[in-house]
Amino acid sequence: MKRFACLLVTPLALTLIACGSEPAGGSETAEDFAARINGGGTNASAAPAATGQAATPAQAGGQVVQPVQLAPPTVSKPLPGAAPGAYVPGTLTDPNSATCGANLMGGYIGKEADLATKSAIKMAASGASEVRFVQPGQTITPDPTSPRLSIMIDNLGIIRDARCG
Repeated sequence: MKRFACLLVTPLALTLIACGSEPAGGSETAEDFAARINGGGTNASAAPAATGQAATPAQAGGQVVQPVQLAPPTVSKPLPGAAPGAYVPGTLTDPNSATCGANLMGGYIGKEADLATKSAIKMAASGASEVRFVQPGQTITPDPTSPRLSIMIDNLGIIRDARCG
């Protein structure tokens, strides 16, 4: 019975001792935690800089800190003959699309994929080893390095893209 009481009392005593103690680090802010794990102690004066707030003159060694002004990004002009839109590998906007003739299909995008348009595409795609018209839901295996021209058609029968592969 003494052994059972001893096993029950010991964890209870340790729990009570732990509940009455104070945390060893003092403040538990995110800045203090970051300072501790980065090798320093608690640092209340670094808190505004760590949270993205502007430093006061006292925090910056008596000098007023000015925000840094960044130059706006410059966007280059497209090369002559480039397809409009963002670059997407294997599509009209890809410079390597000349291997299958996708770069020549810009005039057909947005047109109805009727018999006359399909035959005109086949005539214009001289660099393609074959031309396939991909309907919505049709399973294909894309291969951007292939000289095959894939014409993507939407559910309304409109040509939406030309891709190699």
